[in-house]
Order: sequence, then structure tokens, then C-alpha cells
Amino acid sequence: MYHTPQPSTFARARRRLRLPLVLGTPIVAFGALFFGVSYAASPEPDVDIEPGIALATVDGREVVLVPYGRHGARGMFQLMTKDMFQARVAATDAATGEVLWDKQVSDALIWDATVLATGDKYAYLTTDTGLLVFDVHTGDIVAKGDGVEGLGSAFIAAPSAYGYDAENRRVMAMTAAGAVVAIPLDNPVAAPVDPATADAWTTRLAANGRGRSTPRISASEAALGGGVTVEARERPNGAPGKVLVRVGEDGTETPVGNTVFFDGSLVVGPAPSDGTAPAVGAGSGYVLVRHDRSVNDGGTALSAVSLDSGAVTSTLPLGSNPTAVDTGADGTVVVSTGDSLAVLTTGGKLTELTVGATDFFGSPS
Repeated sequence: MYHTPQPSTFARARRRLRLPLVLGTPIVAFGALFFGVSYAASPEPDVDIEPGIALATVDGREVVLVPYGRHGARGMFQLMTKDMFQARVAATDAATGEVLWDKQVSDALIWDATVLATGDKYAYLTTDTGLLVFDVHTGDIVAKGDGVEGLGSAFIAAPSAYGYDAENRRVMAMTAAGAVVAIPLDNPVAAPVDPATADAWTTRLAANGRGRSTPRISASEAALGGGVTVEARERPNGAPGKVLVRVGEDGTETPVGNTVFFDGSLVVGPAPSDGTAPAVGAGSGYVLVRHDRSVNDGGTALSAVSLDSGAVTSTLPLGSNPTAVDTGADGTVVVSTGDSLAVLTTGGKLTELTVGATDFFGSPS
């Protein structure tokens, strides 16, 4: 007895399995080539650190709060999924460089931001769009602009409308009506102040303007405390470079080491209204010197110098001149440039921290 041959069910199943594989392989290969090659061939996005950095203590660690702008995208995936212009705020462990969080807060092309004050829970950032209050532990925005209770629709979208009263640990703000209100640290709610305080702060705050001018952070002379200063002084007889000299309260001069710094200047903190700006790092026994890398190399470098021995304990090449500086409660010093951070830690060691690094998908890394 004969039967008509039937097509093999196994062969049909094998063809069904092979078809998606045949069609899918070129698609996967094209995707890998398209996204992978575009990523490999593209430069990293440009990162511009705002001068308004600040140190905060988070869970016992000194953390640098860094407002910065990221411009551009690396590869087609980022170009398709991320904003081309991002205004961000990052929190980086000053000792380890670990990024605790990195949050986008705006997609503005031009953005001006300053960390005005930090508390145990909240930090206060002044921006072109008003005040921004965020959680220092998570980076989550607690309130901003007209969402700040006590300001509401009367908020002013200008950094110059906000200031910090360090003595009373509160953020001061001017409203659209010209009133002055205060926001205590670690409290996102603004409240009216007494008439005398309002009068005093009315002259310091303004509805129009970019905010406080960026203070000078380098000088040829800096205070060490107790009437003692240190100077970056020209060498005698017209020799190139500068040397450090300590000047006592009685005018006694003592060399601080014998290292020659070409085009050198001391890194300083905010100057008091009636005195010399303090030398950054002096509380830990060091001073920082910004200088050229050599007599024939105008690239910028930063050196830490021991006040006790005069020895240079660390030198770090920088991509650009320092733009801001802050000192933490434990003596940690952070200096920012346009695209990176330099941190001075115990023992006089300088370490560079990277800001704004991303992975393949454009997420902070």
C-alpha cells in the first residue's frame, strides 16, 4: 500500500526559526555598527563647570556640589534620547571621587547657577529661573521658583534676588513686591522678616542682575592669621619667577621653601571688607599656588606647599585657570576650573576629580 509523502513538520519548524534569524542578524549588525561606531567616533560632550560650587557634609562625608552645563551628545543613541543642552547639578565625594548623584535641572542653552548655601538636608541654588531647593542626599528637587512656599508667584527669576545670611544661617530673598523674606537652612519655606532686617537686605538684593560678582581667587599676598601673611614675591635681580615669603606681624621675613613659581599667585578665599584675603589651605598647614608649568610652558598648574617645611607636597596640571574655591568643615579644599575639580586633602595631596562623565546611554557614570 502506497501513501503520498507528507512535508516534514520538523523542516517547516526549522524554516520558521531560520527566517527571523536571517532577517534579524543584519538588523542587529546594522544597529551595533550605527550606534557603536557613532559612539566611538564622537567626542565626549563639552562640560562647563559654573563658578558657584560648594562643599557640604552628607552622611559624614565631604561632598562637592557642582552646578555645570553639558553641551552635545556622544553617538546617535544619546543624540536621539538626550537633550543637546543640559544644566545639571552633581554631588561628588571629595575624598574618593564617587558620584553620589547627578541630576538634570534644565535644558537651557545658557544657564547661570550658584550654590548659595548648604544645610544638613537641603542645598539652595540660585539660577536664572529663580531659587532651587534640593535634597543633598538624593538630588531630588524639593521646591523651585513659584513652588517655594512663601514666595509663590511673587518669586523673582534672577540670581541677584537671593543672598545668604551666614550669621543667622538663612537664605534671604526679595519678592516681586520688593519685600524681603527669609528661608532658614533645612527649611524650604520663606517667611517675612522684621523691618530692620528688611531695610538692611533691600540694598543687597536686586530684581535685575546676574547675582554676586565672581570673587577674585588668586593674589600675590594672602593672610595666614594673627597678622601674619605670605607673599608670592618676584625674585631679586630680575630673575624669572616668584618665591614664597612669610611676613610676620613685626615685619620679619622668612622664605617658605626655595621653589620658583613662574607667573605664580596664591589661591585665596573671600576677602574681608577691611583686610587681606585668607590663604586657602592655611588651616591645614598648606598654601596653594597657581603657576605656569615651567618657564617655557604657559599651561596652568596648581601646587600645594607646606608652610612648615616649604616643600611642594603635590602638583597637579590643570586644563584652565581656577575659577572658584571652597573649604569644608574638615579643612578639605576644592578648587574648580572650567571642566574639572582639584581637591586638597590631609597631607597636602592634590587630586583631580572628573565632572560630567557619562556611559554609552548618556547616563552619569
